[in-house]
Amino acid sequence: MTLKLPRAILLAFLPFFPGVAFALNISLAQIDASRLLVTQNVKVYVSVTNDLGQPVEGLEPGAFSIAESSDGVTFQQIPRIAAFTPNAGAVTGITFLLLIDDSGSMYDTLDSRPTTDPALMRIAHAKDAVRTLVASMTSPADRVGLAYFNTSYHLLSRPTSDRDMIAGLLDGIQRPTPDQAYTELYASLTLAAREFAGIEGRKAIIVLSDGENYPYVQHAGKPHPVFGNRIFSPAESITANQEEGNTIYAVNFGIGSVPDRNLKDIALQTGGKIFDAKNRDELASVYDTIHRQVAGEYLLTYRATLTPAEKKYVRASVASSEGDASVTRFYFASTVFGLPMRSLTLFLLIPFILAGLLLWVLTLLRLERKRGPASLEVLHTQVGHPVTRVVPLTTSKTVIGGSPKADLTIVGAPQLREQHATILFDPKDKRYTVVGTGDILVNNQPVKRRTLESGDVIDVGGATIVFDDEEQGAK
Repeated sequence: MTLKLPRAILLAFLPFFPGVAFALNISLAQIDASRLLVTQNVKVYVSVTNDLGQPVEGLEPGAFSIAESSDGVTFQQIPRIAAFTPNAGAVTGITFLLLIDDSGSMYDTLDSRPTTDPALMRIAHAKDAVRTLVASMTSPADRVGLAYFNTSYHLLSRPTSDRDMIAGLLDGIQRPTPDQAYTELYASLTLAAREFAGIEGRKAIIVLSDGENYPYVQHAGKPHPVFGNRIFSPAESITANQEEGNTIYAVNFGIGSVPDRNLKDIALQTGGKIFDAKNRDELASVYDTIHRQVAGEYLLTYRATLTPAEKKYVRASVASSEGDASVTRFYFASTVFGLPMRSLTLFLLIPFILAGLLLWVLTLLRLERKRGPASLEVLHTQVGHPVTRVVPLTTSKTVIGGSPKADLTIVGAPQLREQHATILFDPKDKRYTVVGTGDILVNNQPVKRRTLESGDVIDVGGATIVFDDEEQGAK
């Protein structure tokens, strides 16, 4: 008879059995090729854990090897690792986005029974676990963002170092209306990838869900208020996060809940893992495990091979007294004409010279052409997200609000009225005026009505919008 002990018991007794060996598990959690164009360097974050999910510490550079391939079949060994950083996440910091399921089933009990007691709802357990995680993130280099999803994707905050603010924003996650109670899991993972645009270093999404992707257009029998008839696929969420260099860690939450059949593949294809949690304590433990694993990764920097390819495959291997393991992933090679340089040569200047000439030509054309219409540009939103980022002011009235019928629609901002503000154009003096039916700020000053100048910054329900008028700027 074989006796199987729970991991928690094994972990408790591990210090008393120092000779016990566990197999090594290795994953290529993230590949950062953002500096490939200039330096030919690629950074890989390698996670090495034992069977208990604990990071394996103390490995030296010689324990690792890297090979690269342009076709995934024939690999070229990298002669040496240019830079090596253990505990990279703890040293350089981690940027997390916590993505929480807010569909209708999250307001049932952990074992899927209807309840009117808020304390028994799954969402309450999830919020408590997030608060525990945020409170435990003591590194000043760590940043965390918060978003939730149901029929729509709602961003509460892009990654920030203000943990108290994140904890407070959890109260903004409320029970959805029936039309908002669907589960757009793939769409939300795809949209969440953009929150890391312009952010370098270690990036990870932790998504919590209690069920399968349940798209609105397929089950409500009518077009989605934002996506129309589009149904997002799991491949789209994988590609969007691979291109941005994000890792997805997925948590299946609840007793007997059935995880989405593609969620494990989404996590693995982006360098992450999938976990199960049945209650708030297990969920808090899973969050802590993910944080410790990411913080304990090894960062290896190497010089990429010269073979041109749209994709490059990386094979990372580790060999130690505890065992051997290897893993392969690919990255998108963003190089000059598909060919990395050995050093900074004159050839590298060609794209910049061409770009300069193109800019000069465009400047001449811009001076000669008729100036375009005034416009509104959304810089960022504290809550929700814009359907479009730039709206030309081509009519006498432009409506900003939460309604799909608005000219500039901000989705997922509950404090925003359907027609929150209106931009009016007076053809006589060719001036634009903003009129608010809700609270608005212009250049941080509360107003109900104000004539706009080019460059004015308008805050509408937490959305920062810049008014631009080329005609005014030319005067």
